[in-house]
Amino acid sequence: MIKEKDEMAKNLISAVLILCMFASGCLSAAPDKAPAKEAKWQSIFDGTMKDWKASERQGTFTAKDDMIVVHGNRSHLFYVGPVADANFTNFEFKADVKTERGANSGMYIHTKYQETGWPRKGCEIQVNNTHSDWKKTGSIYDIENVRKPPSKDGEWFTQHIIVRGKRIIIRVNNQTVVDWTQPEGFKSRGWPGRRISSGTVALQGHDPKSIVYYKNIMVKILPPEAPEKIRAVVLTGGHGFEHDPFFELFKGYPDIEYVEAVQKDHSEIFEDTSKWDYDVIVMYNMTQNISAKRRKNFLALLDRGVGVVALHHNMGSFQSWPEYRRIIGTKYYLKPTEENGVKKEASTYKHDVDLNVHIADAKHPVTRNMDDFTIHDEGYKKCAFEKDNRVLLTTDHRASDKTIGWVRKYGRAKVCTIQLGHDSKAYSNENYRKLIARSIRWAAGRLE
Repeated sequence: MIKEKDEMAKNLISAVLILCMFASGCLSAAPDKAPAKEAKWQSIFDGTMKDWKASERQGTFTAKDDMIVVHGNRSHLFYVGPVADANFTNFEFKADVKTERGANSGMYIHTKYQETGWPRKGCEIQVNNTHSDWKKTGSIYDIENVRKPPSKDGEWFTQHIIVRGKRIIIRVNNQTVVDWTQPEGFKSRGWPGRRISSGTVALQGHDPKSIVYYKNIMVKILPPEAPEKIRAVVLTGGHGFEHDPFFELFKGYPDIEYVEAVQKDHSEIFEDTSKWDYDVIVMYNMTQNISAKRRKNFLALLDRGVGVVALHHNMGSFQSWPEYRRIIGTKYYLKPTEENGVKKEASTYKHDVDLNVHIADAKHPVTRNMDDFTIHDEGYKKCAFEKDNRVLLTTDHRASDKTIGWVRKYGRAKVCTIQLGHDSKAYSNENYRKLIARSIRWAAGRLE
């Protein structure tokens, strides 16, 4: 009995000692994970040309007073230094730049050295404030172009390029001027190598009349991230449409995936939202009934920040629910109506019209850098609009209301409504396709 008590005491002491070792940090069950290293800016220009290699006419580039001065005949200066072995994929690239009047230059990404000519590989981010070429500073040259220069000659500005996955963001003086995602199978006309891939960076000497200065040239290596795709649910039902051509609008984007939800009971998608897994609701339905429970669940999603893109005949949905007009910013009246003592005529429509679309707000991410265009579509007239809509698109066609596209906020949700989109003639318009993709990205919070 005494022997057993001694053994128990020994075991108790051992247990206490082990606990003490854990408490004091002398023994750990598993090593702590090292904190992830934060990406840092690294200079790739030390005031000399030792890490750079010029093509064609090397005298175009000179190092002076911690700057690279560009002045001379066409030439390109490629980085060949040790940072990332001069092979960048996901990264940031920035420089302080100053142009003299009429100057033209550029900052290349994902390129490689070549002896002569304009680089065949990679994308050029334009540097041009007053040169005759209309593609101005911040453009991804011949891919996503900027018409109005965001900077001025004779003043230093910072051009900041962010490349992550298939997306390029261009910021000038901390203002986003381009936010572009490369579509699947993308090919630039006449320049098959002008696309996102990997490679070095370069500066462009464009012509002997151009004088440009670069300083504080830096890169930041980003981890090889694969951001989650935007999950969109596309609601249909209550109105006929050309199914397959319509759903081509959502294909070919590496950052967008979608599912169709046909509303056979008008609004059953909102019956139970406890397992909701979508970032954006694309409303292409024209259904009517939505119960108090479904309304509450819908509003709760908007309060969570789920985005909404409302298209075309959806403007006539949920006629008996006044709040829906406030959500999407409009209402198409299916019949004469009285609201708050005011009589409203039925809205009208006209098929097969050529609408001249004017970009009313070229600074918003959905319409940034887009030009006016013409689309063969259906016009709506005598619709109601909320006064606080931020109008993006207008038309002067007599078969349509002037306002045909806008954005707004409802709670925490971003909402974009586009009146366009009747049939395959509209779906196939490349400007309409661009609007749909951008509106989804913006409503999901992915477009700055």
